[in-house]
This record gives sequence, structure tokens and C-alpha cells, in this order.
Amino acid sequence: MNLGRLIEQKLKEAREAGQFDNLPRKGRLDLSEDDGAPEDERLAMHLLKANDFLPAWIEEDKALRERLAAARGALYRAYAWRRLRLARAAHASERSRIEREWERARAKFEREVEEINRDIFHFNLRAPSSAVHRLPLRLREEYDRLERMANDESDA
Repeated sequence: MNLGRLIEQKLKEAREAGQFDNLPRKGRLDLSEDDGAPEDERLAMHLLKANDFLPAWIEEDKALRERLAAARGALYRAYAWRRLRLARAAHASERSRIEREWERARAKFEREVEEINRDIFHFNLRAPSSAVHRLPLRLREEYDRLERMANDESDA
């Protein structure tokens, strides 16, 4: 693995774990103090900041993160429901019904991931720098993440 990919992976893991959530000035880009930014961009950022507005790409990134959190939450709830119901299921027909519901939840999640990935692609086209680009979601990684979360919860 090259160094760039390793750094991107570590940043992604930290972002998903919420390690950047409580940083001061989170979500506020302040180019008004950046001497490297062109004067017109500094002025625009000053006006946005003074009027409590964020650039569209920051709002879009926030919306992407919220959609992803909602999709992951729904999948996790469906997974927890499935595990609980399967543990209590007495008949094969009941287990079969539970598995069908789980498959519907997975299919819905996979459609949502497709939509989110399409929006990530468009976001990356509009974002001002590759430093703020988002990586597309990979279903296998999402399901692995779900398994880890469920296992961590059952260990606790």
C-alpha cells in the first residue's frame, strides 16, 4: 500500500469514528486569514462567515454525511432486528420471513449506497480541492463495518 492510500485510509477511519467531530471551528472554512488565497476568495469567505453562511460544497458534504449516517442506522436497526428475531424464531417459515425482510433491508441499503456514491461523484466534481474529496462507498466494507459494530455490541 502506498503512503498516500494509507494516509487517506487513516483519515477516513478517523472521520467515520467521529474523531474530527469536536474540533474547534468544525465545518468553518476561514480563507479570510489565508494569505495564499486570492483576495476575491478571502473577501467572499469573509462575507459568508460574517453572515453565518457556508459554501455550498460544505453544506453538500454535510448532507452527504447525514444521508450516510441515516442509511447506516437503518441497516444496523434491521440487522439487530434480524438477529433478535432469528434467535427467537421457532419455525422454519418464521426464519424464512425474517430473512426475506433482511434481504429487503439490504436491497434498500444498496440502492441508497448507489445514490450516495452518485452524489459523492458530483460532490467531488464541485469541491474546490482534492483534499476534501470523499471516497466512494464500497458495499463489502459497509457490511464488514456492520459486522464489527454488531460484534462490538454483543461483546459489551
